Amino acid sequence: MSHRGLSGDFETMSLKDLIVYLANRLATGTLTLEREGVKKQVLLEEGRIINASSNLPREYLGQFLINMGHITEEQFNKAWQTQQETKVYLGRILVMIGLVKEDVVVAALATKFRETLHEACEWPIGMFDFVPGLPPAPSDGLEVRVSLMDVYKEADFRAQAWAQIRTVFPSPRCTLELKHDQVELAPKKGSLDTKLLKGIESGRTLEELALGLHATDFFLYQRLYALHAMGALVVKPPRPQREVELSIDVDLGLGDSPSPEQLLQNARAFFAQSNFRDAWTLARRSNQLVPTLDATLLLKQIEAAWHPQLRADLMAKRLVPVGGLSAEALAALNLSAPERYLLSRVDGKRELEAIVRVAPLREFEALTYFDRFRVQGWVRL
Repeated sequence: MSHRGLSGDFETMSLKDLIVYLANRLATGTLTLEREGVKKQVLLEEGRIINASSNLPREYLGQFLINMGHITEEQFNKAWQTQQETKVYLGRILVMIGLVKEDVVVAALATKFRETLHEACEWPIGMFDFVPGLPPAPSDGLEVRVSLMDVYKEADFRAQAWAQIRTVFPSPRCTLELKHDQVELAPKKGSLDTKLLKGIESGRTLEELALGLHATDFFLYQRLYALHAMGALVVKPPRPQREVELSIDVDLGLGDSPSPEQLLQNARAFFAQSNFRDAWTLARRSNQLVPTLDATLLLKQIEAAWHPQLRADLMAKRLVPVGGLSAEALAALNLSAPERYLLSRVDGKRELEAIVRVAPLREFEALTYFDRFRVQGWVRL
């Protein structure tokens, strides 16, 4: 490896090959991975991960601790507020206030480090950049070391496991039927399995289960695969995928089925008028129909302009969302998994900011949904 490092894309060198390359050379430095707005950074010392960060909310430490049952959403929010005041790392705060033992945080961090790379191993495309040199040591005082070679070996296992899992669960929109008489042991009260089985019985899709449990896909699907293997689960056909509605009271004059190009053209017009809501909806729909670089760039422009407005409007005022629909009316709506997750957190007590902060979704994405809920009258703020 040259002193200038190593960079490229996954078409010329897969991430698995890159991992074993760095592991065999006991590499020290900073590895950056990027794809379609997702950015990850992995700090290495002599072939071991000493820190890892990601802008995917599901890969935040708090999400792993909630999923594992070590903290509640409310405890996370309190610890987060303390973090903002003290600038101390979340894991260290949880240990200091006695909520979680240090060995539990260390184990959760190790899981987080591995998942940061394993999730990226699933990317069909992406860019990487490795810069050699001793990276800064984590300042939270918790020493965690994860072998790159172990990550590489597990990646091979996961690739085989995913091939089997996907034959059983073909779509994240599938729902499940539980066969109680085939469940070998009754799960402990309050355990992850208890929450999982309750979610299955409530008719949630696989995607909804993952969001509700703050779970990464592999851990969830691995457990579901085991339940299916023992005959405890029946997989039902996927729910129809909800199409994004064009907008609220938008009449494009283009008929019932405008083309992606027409949608994008109108999105640009709305964006020029600072009508970010309709611009976002149309650009997103255009990109869903036919993904293009033009649509992706426009979506980034709209997000950059609209996100600060949404934050000021929805998160800076300590607003508490209150449900505006009955349970029956809500159940009848054709909602996406993230929408159902967010609406399930609306109880008239939680502040909107707290709901968004703990959600396993990007902040901007969550805020666009709440904006939609407010406009539709599904919630009052």
